Formats: sequence, C-alpha cells, structure tokens
Amino acid sequence: MALLRIGTRAQTRAILALAALTLLTALVAASYAQGRAEGSRRAITGVFGVGGVLTADGALWQYRPEKQDWVTIDQAFKEDSKDTKILPLPVAGQEIAYLESFGFLVTRSGDCWLYDLENNRWENIGRPSR
Repeated sequence: MALLRIGTRAQTRAILALAALTLLTALVAASYAQGRAEGSRRAITGVFGVGGVLTADGALWQYRPEKQDWVTIDQAFKEDSKDTKILPLPVAGQEIAYLESFGFLVTRSGDCWLYDLENNRWENIGRPSR
C-alpha cells in the first residue's frame, strides 16, 4: 500500500507540474500575441516631411531631435505654440495611399483631403476634374 501512495503522489506531482507548465505556456503565448498586436498597430505604413511617420493605427508621429523622442503631430505643433486637431485623421490609416505632408493626403479611392490650419479641420477637396 505504501508503494501505491508513492506512485500516486508522484503522479499527482507530475500532473500538477504539467498543468503549471501548460498554464505558463498559455500566459507567455497570450503576452506575446498582445505585444505583436500592439506592434502591428504601431507599424509604420507611411512617411511625410522630414521625420514624420504614419502608423497603422492612423496616428501621425513627428521625431523631435532636440528631445530625441517621438510625439504626435498635434503635440509637435503644441510645443511650437500652435493648437491643432489634425488627429484623428479623416480616414482610417489603412485607407491612406499617399501622405506627403502632415496636412494633405490621398486615399486609396482617390479622394484628396486637405487640413485647413486656420479652421483646424480636414476638408475633402475631391480630385482634379481634368
């Protein structure tokens, strides 16, 4: 009977160890998946001007060499004493085909959007008719 208890205890420990390992593996996998999802939202999908990038989540980031850091385009303007509302963009990030400057973009369907700095808003200016 004592051998049976030892075997049962050993089996129980092995099952608990396997369960703990399975749980740990699941937690690591979930953490990795979350990190990849966050990374994909921050994937660079376009560039504009000097030191400006568009990320997959539709944010515009500007590199500030004096701070050696990235800030949103609105924060960059705020640091230069200009209050803007460029973000959010008028279309989803994945819809942007071209972005040459922070205030002009062309969608994949060919619509052109211009940011009006005086009125702090995006305007759909269509496309050239000729």
